[in-house]
Amino acid sequence: MDQKPLEPAPLDASLDRPVEPELAEEAELAEEAEAVTVDPLQAVRAELAQLHARGTSGAGWFFWIAALSLINSVILLSGGDTHFVVGLGVTLIADVIASGIAEQNPEIAGVAKGIAFGFDLFVAAIVCLFGWLSRRPVLPIFALGMILYLLDGLIYVLAGQWMSVGFHAFVLLGMWNGFTAYRQMKAMKAALEQQLAAGLAPGV
Repeated sequence: MDQKPLEPAPLDASLDRPVEPELAEEAELAEEAEAVTVDPLQAVRAELAQLHARGTSGAGWFFWIAALSLINSVILLSGGDTHFVVGLGVTLIADVIASGIAEQNPEIAGVAKGIAFGFDLFVAAIVCLFGWLSRRPVLPIFALGMILYLLDGLIYVLAGQWMSVGFHAFVLLGMWNGFTAYRQMKAMKAALEQQLAAGLAPGV
């Protein structure tokens, strides 16, 4: 019995049919509209997060100053003659005075160095408090901390230690960047709260 050869199935003509330009353009516009309307406040949130990160980084310098100043104190009170240039000048003065007293009066060396190190701990705690409040952020405290660190840098100017002066300026620049970022962040939040109260913007 003869078998008829199988005829190939016809191809779907829709596969070769070109997409109409109008439909392609409408689909592209719909995708763009969907991408824009997914989260209208995404850019605002991203900017706020970036400003917060900059502020946190700037305020973090207070903790570095406190830590490095204590390390300087341990080195100097232990008989060393080196120190970190970012450390505080006021604690350096206390340590140098205590070391001089200890050298001239060995019988009270422990007392003099103990008093100096207690003073150093107190100053470091105050600096850490400035850092903690600056990250809240309490901008007046942040500004006051920068002013005090600027005044501390004048000690190195009088002593002619220009490398320490340069690092004080570098740290102050980092603090200022953090301060301005926090200020912009608070201004943006205040404006958004006003718009929210007026019913002009959804909550961030």
